[in-house]
Amino acid sequence: MKVLTTAFLLLLSLTLFSQKEMYEICPIKNSEEIPSVIVYSPNGKEVNLQKYIDKKTAIIVFYRGAWCPYCTRHLSALQEIKPQIDSLGFEIIAITPDDFSKLDSSFARVENLDFKLFSDKNINAINAFGIGWKINDELYKKYKDRYGMDAEWWTGQRHHVLPVPSVFIIKNGEIQYQHVDPNYSKRLDPQLLLSLLKSVK
Repeated sequence: MKVLTTAFLLLLSLTLFSQKEMYEICPIKNSEEIPSVIVYSPNGKEVNLQKYIDKKTAIIVFYRGAWCPYCTRHLSALQEIKPQIDSLGFEIIAITPDDFSKLDSSFARVENLDFKLFSDKNINAINAFGIGWKINDELYKKYKDRYGMDAEWWTGQRHHVLPVPSVFIIKNGEIQYQHVDPNYSKRLDPQLLLSLLKSVK
């Protein structure tokens, strides 16, 4: 069963990677202000991202969802260095298009994630940060019928949009650094992140 699951996840990721739309995004630029957008807490409460961060030093991490193994590994790696991140005065904020009812997933509980998770089920933040791309109808049907991965079930919406995995470092309400890579398997190295935080601080 484990081998089959691994093969399925690999096939799914390779299929996702094949869409050219992932490379046609236009991310928000460094020095720009955080957009004023609404995201949702795990209990469904509306949160204005700009007001929530205000003047905090923060790290915003956009991930595709709890179904994505690369994303869950990345979040686990951030959890491991969270004490160092805390000591530098930064708050981790992770945002996904998954519905807020999916934020308290078995993954989050097992890994004991103790940073903020927000749902962007309406893709307000994803679009405002310029990192969204749409799964085409053919690929959506293939996910659902052949692989059992229903994007509408995860998001509770029909937009079929996913974010390119991204990390934004924020200070004084502005973006200081960004790591945005359409190659979903390439994530910002935790030690490099810590070095960047030290330079921004």
